[in-house]
Amino acid sequence: MKQSYLFLILILIYAPVFSQGEEIVEEKQKKVKIAGVPYLNYSRTVGFSYGLLGAAFYKLNANDSISPSSSTTIAGIYSTSESYIGMGIQQFYFAEDRWRTKLAGGIGNGNLQVYQSFYSGGSFIDYSTKVKFIMGEVARRVAPDLYVGLSGGMVNARTEFDLDLPLTDRRPTIDIPINYVGTFIQSDSRNNVNYPNIGHNIQASFKNSGEWLGNETNFNQLELSYDLYKPLMSGKDIFLARYYSISSFGDVPFVGQNTVGGDNIRGYSEGRYRDDQLYSIQAEYRYNFESKFGMVFFGGFATVVPEISEIFEHDLLPGIGTGIRYLLLPKEKINIGLDVAAGKGDWSLSFRISDAFAR
Repeated sequence: MKQSYLFLILILIYAPVFSQGEEIVEEKQKKVKIAGVPYLNYSRTVGFSYGLLGAAFYKLNANDSISPSSSTTIAGIYSTSESYIGMGIQQFYFAEDRWRTKLAGGIGNGNLQVYQSFYSGGSFIDYSTKVKFIMGEVARRVAPDLYVGLSGGMVNARTEFDLDLPLTDRRPTIDIPINYVGTFIQSDSRNNVNYPNIGHNIQASFKNSGEWLGNETNFNQLELSYDLYKPLMSGKDIFLARYYSISSFGDVPFVGQNTVGGDNIRGYSEGRYRDDQLYSIQAEYRYNFESKFGMVFFGGFATVVPEISEIFEHDLLPGIGTGIRYLLLPKEKINIGLDVAAGKGDWSLSFRISDAFAR
């Protein structure tokens, strides 16, 4: 669920800047390719972050030449704002890519901020969200390049705002479970899940967080994405076009809202723009000028609204930027890199492992 309690995960996990044991991970005779990556990152929201990330890539069946490599990822990150995250992600591709499964779980604490408007202007209010989560999904290929699946998760999020309530020393606190079940459909014709240069990836998912699952509120979430990849004339460059939207509707809690930032529109890191629904479009140009080095240029627009009928009544938020890439695992086509971007009155700097919209 791409909700505010997962914003910490997005800004902390995918940002390594060094690699270890590259000679080991590139040996062709190794059945398991392992990368150990020390982590260093800076965010305007959580400050400097540091930690470790480890990833292993492997085939469940050595004779299966169709399935992408499965992967196991673990991470532990801590920041100068006392934000932290510890998590693991397990992803399996098997039976000649007829089945795909993913399981993720972890704990974290995000010391973030939300922007509140007043008659005399506006200001940021600090808040802290502690979260424990486990979520998973399973998909089955039902036709060429077409998958259908089920998803589910259990999340406990406790949010405390840095405000003093009148006539009391207590601070406003939201402590609720966010449990969900859902279904999704995916059309995936990419030639590689880590770094495609041709094809498309279209996904639509629906999630229900109803009271019947033990939640205190009843709301739903609809998420849509469309990625199109086109190789260009030089053979070294790729054009990517992307549409993305995520809509929460019903009795939406604070942690069920969506924030502009992350990969969907880079250039925003303050958490100023948030609401129930987010819509974005963007394009990215990727150019590999050496065997292991490349550049990316990207730009787009996003908006957040309480409902789609108000989409033309709110600010259109531009984002534009560039980044550099280094090919860490050639066989798996895994890059690490750095992106810098500017938005409307905001900017972002992010180190990363893997390119945007991968896997």
